[in-house]
Amino acid sequence: MSAELEPEQIRPGLWCIPMPMPGPLRATLAYAVLADDGVHLIDPGWDTSENAERLGRVLTGLGRSAAEIRTVVVTHHHPDHIGLAARLRRDHGVRVVLSQVEREVLSVVADPAHRDLETYRQRLEGWGVPAARQPELVDSHASIAPAVAVEPDGILRDGDVVRLGERMLTVLLTPGHTGGHVCLVDDADEVIFTGDHVLPEVYAGIGLGILPGTEPVGALIASLDRLAPYDDYEVLPGHGHRFRDLGARRRRIAAHHLRRLAEIATLVPELGDAPVWEYAARLTWTLGWEGLRGFARHSALHQTELHLRALGTHGADALVARGLSSG
Repeated sequence: MSAELEPEQIRPGLWCIPMPMPGPLRATLAYAVLADDGVHLIDPGWDTSENAERLGRVLTGLGRSAAEIRTVVVTHHHPDHIGLAARLRRDHGVRVVLSQVEREVLSVVADPAHRDLETYRQRLEGWGVPAARQPELVDSHASIAPAVAVEPDGILRDGDVVRLGERMLTVLLTPGHTGGHVCLVDDADEVIFTGDHVLPEVYAGIGLGILPGTEPVGALIASLDRLAPYDDYEVLPGHGHRFRDLGARRRRIAAHHLRRLAEIATLVPELGDAPVWEYAARLTWTLGWEGLRGFARHSALHQTELHLRALGTHGADALVARGLSSG
């Protein structure tokens, strides 16, 4: 087992278990609470037989077993986080818990119509994607792992307190990455589980599963601001590695998206009602616009669309001003 996939003890009775996943992030960080009443998991990782076996082996090495798993708490519905939940419930009677909003989001994105290729082609037309560039995006869309509808056994709401053994976690609704994403705060041990809301190095995408009519850019910024009381806590993210100085990282993430919003705002007088493609092609991307391929280009178009939508909402002027000052 490579060093980056080794389980790590975070606090007494709290372990981080990296769970392999496809793609550049390589692993989701699952967290296991080993308690007197059983084992409780946060974000169990990608659903494969190999991961289920790995989880069992790791727990056995810690003196526990998969049969002792009682609860799975899910920060958001993406398959690298909710993945193993349904299998663990089927095999061990595990109770699966996620937020009420995320349950509603999941019902939308798991609908087969959400992945309909003809509907996606129409979306590409609406974005103004040239015909020659559409096949690559359609192929990428068809290859993405579909969302799996998992009906939860329990529902979380903002401010709820979840008890995992003797560990008490306060639920913070933090929409932005998805519509019903939650962070979990452990005040006793001064740690915060941030899922994909705050990652140590990667800028997670915005609006990757939202309810119709919602605006995720402003929601993300507000959710980042909301974490200020926990800036001295240790951050336990969904990918990468645990870290400190939450304040600096959340401000950097906010600045990244605010600068993009401001950059788009400066193009509006020139481009006006031009399609999303025209805006996206003029923005600053880490790999350069022509360097984006497949899902990376889809993501760029999607993020551009969402930032354009944010410009038409109440409070956009203040967000743009913050973005200009952060540049």
